[in-house]
Amino acid sequence: MDRQRTLAVVMAVAGFGAVVVGIHQELLHVAPGYDGTITTGWGGRLNHEEYLLARLGGVGVVGALAALRWKYAAVLPVAVGGVEIGYSLVAVSHYVRDPGLYTTVQTFDGTTRLVLGAEPFLLVAGGLLLFGAGLVAWRSHGGRAATRDAATEASANA
Repeated sequence: MDRQRTLAVVMAVAGFGAVVVGIHQELLHVAPGYDGTITTGWGGRLNHEEYLLARLGGVGVVGALAALRWKYAAVLPVAVGGVEIGYSLVAVSHYVRDPGLYTTVQTFDGTTRLVLGAEPFLLVAGGLLLFGAGLVAWRSHGGRAATRDAATEASANA
C-alpha cells in the first residue's frame, strides 16, 4: 500500500478522534472575574448538532477509506472537514458578537467572563485533518493514473 494513501487514512482517523473528543468538551467556559481557575457551566448531554458532527467525521473516515480505491471519494473528507471548520467558526462568532468574549458579564453571583473552551479548537483541528486527508488521498491517485495509461499504451503497441 502506498504511504500517501496510508497517511490519508491515518489523518482522517485522527481528525475523527479530534472531533469526537471535541464534542465532549465545552464551547465556552465561565471564568470568575478574578484571575483564577476556570469552572465549567454545561454538564448536560450532547445536542443533536454535536452528534451530527461526530457522524460527519465518521463519513469523512469512510470517504478516506473509499478514496483508496476511487479517486473521487476523496471529496468526502474535504467536504466534511469544511463543515467541521465552518460549524466551529459560526458557533464562536455568535459568542464573539453577543456579549463578547473576554468581556466582563454581571451575573447574580458576581462578575464572570466568557472564554473559549476546547471544543472549537479541537473541531477546527479535526476539520483540518479531515480536509488534509482528502487532499492527500486525491493527490495519491495522480501519479498512478498516468502510469496505468502508459502501461496500457505499451501493451497495446506490443
